Amino acid sequence: MGINSQAQKSNANRSFKDYYPISERPYLTGGFGNNDYERILLEAKPVVYYSVYNDIREALNRDTIVRGDAIYLSIQPQFRIYDENSKPVKTPSYKAFLGFQSIIKTNNNNFLTAALESGHFSNGQSGSAFSEELEDNTPESTALYEDLTDDTDLAAILNRSSGNFSTNLTRLSLNYRINKFNDENLPETIHSLTLTYQLYHRRFLGAFQFGGYNPEDIDIYGRHQIEASYEFTSHLKGFRYTLGQEVFLHPDVHPSAEVFRSETTAIVYPWDKDLGIFAKFAFGYDDYNYRFVDSFPRFSIGLTWDWFTPFVVKPNRVTNP
Repeated sequence: MGINSQAQKSNANRSFKDYYPISERPYLTGGFGNNDYERILLEAKPVVYYSVYNDIREALNRDTIVRGDAIYLSIQPQFRIYDENSKPVKTPSYKAFLGFQSIIKTNNNNFLTAALESGHFSNGQSGSAFSEELEDNTPESTALYEDLTDDTDLAAILNRSSGNFSTNLTRLSLNYRINKFNDENLPETIHSLTLTYQLYHRRFLGAFQFGGYNPEDIDIYGRHQIEASYEFTSHLKGFRYTLGQEVFLHPDVHPSAEVFRSETTAIVYPWDKDLGIFAKFAFGYDDYNYRFVDSFPRFSIGLTWDWFTPFVVKPNRVTNP
């Protein structure tokens, strides 16, 4: 059986799957590279998407240009197991978003997608960020911030076992996919470019007084983050692979924290389906809630899952002038 026939059969098996062009891949990894205070054994991000409405695949399979939309809830926890006997799992991250995406197919059969997501980001802790003895938002904890200066090494004094991290956030993303199709209208080569702006804010979904940051912490977190990514996807000898580069910039963090993060990723999908084997090299600030005050390189290997696997797309109908 040829590559195209295998892909078409695989596509038929995914006929009831909801697709999210702008999405966060789940993963399970182990690797090398740590901060000066902890050693990571395993890391997991079991991201899930719960669809409220999704007609993206239906829209892309029409021979006319029709917009496809998705409304969904996304839960994005992140866990680390550390090489410690007393408390191997510490300060896990929890993100939850209510999201909307809209996609349109261009005249050249490329895809343009916009996404708006808003929700909550925290680590479920109640302790002071810079003391293991104090509770967050107490007068004693608040007084600690008065002693912090631009020269304070926050990584050295961070409460890594129970320090609270909490904020509400909104993300606005744009993605453009340039597709090259094979004879069976399956995307054979894809260039994907994504730009995202993220804002931390006090009110949940911009309206409710719940889960926001405190004034002392936001001066350390910074409110703004910009992300840019590029991915190249192609096929070779019956399997699919993806090469990606992503950069993150949060320019208004505390001066002791790194403002830049880079992630370089290679993914192989051995059976041209959703499950992939990936390797990632990252450097710059850490992406694990309050540990953004850390900065170190890390190489990881693990498993991942694709939320927008290439599928057969009906080309636009050509009309005679």
